[in-house]
Amino acid sequence: MVTIIEKVRFYETDMMGIVHHSNHIRWFECGRCEYLRQAGIDLFELMDRGILFPIKNVSCEYINPINYADTIAIETRLTRLSKAQMMYSYRILRQDNGLLLATGTTQNVFTRKSTGTVARLDDIHYEKLKAWYEQDKGLAQ
Repeated sequence: MVTIIEKVRFYETDMMGIVHHSNHIRWFECGRCEYLRQAGIDLFELMDRGILFPIKNVSCEYINPINYADTIAIETRLTRLSKAQMMYSYRILRQDNGLLLATGTTQNVFTRKSTGTVARLDDIHYEKLKAWYEQDKGLAQ
């Protein structure tokens, strides 16, 4: 699992003073990018090799409101991996008291930049990601 910390900015809130729901999805992406970085995956290198990783599915359950100036922890865990896709789960918690604020999932598929068709992740990148995923699974048990 990878955890990143964010402090909620004023522009992320709505007229009700609560974080706008779209920011949760953006924070999921921040967590996912950090997970990949820690696994040794350079996203620009993948794109240079013609591999993209668009979102196929995203879900978010909003459990408790997040407010301006809250400090939140975004926990990201890879839950399923193949050479064609990766799935993540997320938890957003208030850092000071651990209150669960939201949960979610995303599914990314690997595609060819040139055609948009499904691609298989090459062995080098797959093995890096798989090693991190296996280590993470072991720690979760």
